[in-house]
Amino acid sequence: MKKALILLLALILIAFPVNAKTVKIKAVAVKSGEKPEGAVIDITVTVTKGDGKVFVSTSPYTEIDMQGSAQLAALTACDLLGLDFTKFNFYYEIEADAPIVGGPSAGGVMTIATICALKNLTPRKDVFMTGMIYPDGYIGPVGGIPYKLEAAAKSGAKIFLIPEGQRIVYVTKTVEERKGPFIFIRQVTEPVDVVELGKKLGVKVVEVETVEQALWYYTGYTIAKPRLKLNLAKYSDILKLLAMKMENETMSLKKVVGNVKEADELIESAKKHLKEGYYYTATSEFFQAKIILRKEYYLKTLKSDEDLENAFKDVESEIDELKDYLRKVEDNVGVESFQIVGAGEERVAWAKLYLKNAEESGNWYSAIDYLALAKERVESAKVWLSLLQTIKEDVPLNKEKLKKRSEFYIRIAQSLIVYANSIGGYSSLIDKAEKSLQIAQNLYNDGFYSGAEIACINSMVDAGLSIELIAPNGVFEDILRSKLERAEKTAETSIAEVERSVTPILPVAYFEFAKSFYNDYKKSGDTTDAIYALTYYKLSERLAKLMIFVSKAYGERQVIKTEIPPLTPSKSGEISIKNIGHVEVPGYSALVSAIALGLVCYKRKKSRR
Repeated sequence: MKKALILLLALILIAFPVNAKTVKIKAVAVKSGEKPEGAVIDITVTVTKGDGKVFVSTSPYTEIDMQGSAQLAALTACDLLGLDFTKFNFYYEIEADAPIVGGPSAGGVMTIATICALKNLTPRKDVFMTGMIYPDGYIGPVGGIPYKLEAAAKSGAKIFLIPEGQRIVYVTKTVEERKGPFIFIRQVTEPVDVVELGKKLGVKVVEVETVEQALWYYTGYTIAKPRLKLNLAKYSDILKLLAMKMENETMSLKKVVGNVKEADELIESAKKHLKEGYYYTATSEFFQAKIILRKEYYLKTLKSDEDLENAFKDVESEIDELKDYLRKVEDNVGVESFQIVGAGEERVAWAKLYLKNAEESGNWYSAIDYLALAKERVESAKVWLSLLQTIKEDVPLNKEKLKKRSEFYIRIAQSLIVYANSIGGYSSLIDKAEKSLQIAQNLYNDGFYSGAEIACINSMVDAGLSIELIAPNGVFEDILRSKLERAEKTAETSIAEVERSVTPILPVAYFEFAKSFYNDYKKSGDTTDAIYALTYYKLSERLAKLMIFVSKAYGERQVIKTEIPPLTPSKSGEISIKNIGHVEVPGYSALVSAIALGLVCYKRKKSRR
């Protein structure tokens, strides 16, 4: 009898942990199957004191990993609130009445519910939301919004929150036409204004960009956050140091190789940007010129297979030496050195991959191309690591916590890539995301957690953009311009926030790089420039947020009751769809291909150093 009572008590404690805080919230998803149809799911989140474990139960199954979204929701909620993730355990129970496509699209709701559990808030039952969550608290794009809206309306929704920029979405329909004895089947893509659709369904549809904004609609509370301005001039000396180092190395190699037209053009452009104060842009152009010069150097000096093999060995030896050095540095990485060490580790990982490609190419000229890339990635890692000497004081980071965060980020990047593929994101950007993920996994396996986290951010940005940029030609540039303006402001704010406690060299470098592309876009109207600008603004912002969370730049944040929603009016809402009509799928595919080609076309000055 006594044993039975003890067992019963143990079961009760497992089912209802001591000091547990539980929140129930509804989410929306798309049912599995050929015909798209929305579904409402019930999510229960319980938070207890613990040691950073995340438990997930789903019934029935979901087609995309829900475990990754739950882990990211827990981590992001704690980061936004300035709480130590490792001091809690999180329990997520997801119930639906049919198999669903789960994963990222419920991430935003799960984060809201987690914040509510951590801060004793009660979410409104008539507010619904769809949107994946980024590690910095921004709401990312999703698919199937019209179907989810319809499901939410049937379940009593009064407010439906969607990701910023997705007021106008596109659905593909199958159309049958009979001509005489024949039936012709074709697919068309049609625009849907979900705000207008919501009005017909009696639901107010609101675009939200961040978790803080969504939290207000659910609870009337928002997370206290400073408003700051960035002063780029204060970073000029550091960025100029990078540029000057790369210029000196490039000109030294040029003396050996001689004049090469393409390299000379890049060098002149780099010198022009150097005078204009675009130091990281200049650094990148010197770097690209150096790759071309290195290739010419190898073509002139390598005369046999034995010469080529020896060159392979030389670069491999340099990579091994750098990795040995980085292992020592990684063991003592701090809040200031994290970004520099991570940048160095990431570049060494790319060098190793390029060297492998060179060795496996089976073609002399391809081998030379990859070898030049590998060699110059090694050299660029050295240039970045030289900045370690500029750090006067540093606060050590916990290596186990870095490792754990890397694990989460890798899982989230994997989940985002799967999701982007499932809803037809741009394949060129998904390919980039997959390559960055491979680099992240390689770095993680080598114990280089700083570089792994930075590579994951690259992967997540590309995977997210592959979804965000889906739009037929009628509104593509309007949406792109709107996203650019917003991305510039949010990146600036994020950098200004982290610079209060850490010197954000890498985010500032990418911010400046984005700014140069944005200026080029304003002059030329070249969409490729705009996409590069958007990419680097987002990278800058995400990396700044990463540094905030890694360095714990602020203490626990409070939630504040307010009558005014923390929103900036969305310009994407101004886009008209009246004259767009439907788009034949073959034409739409052509547009996708054109944009993809623009993204992967080789523009030397566009490559990141």
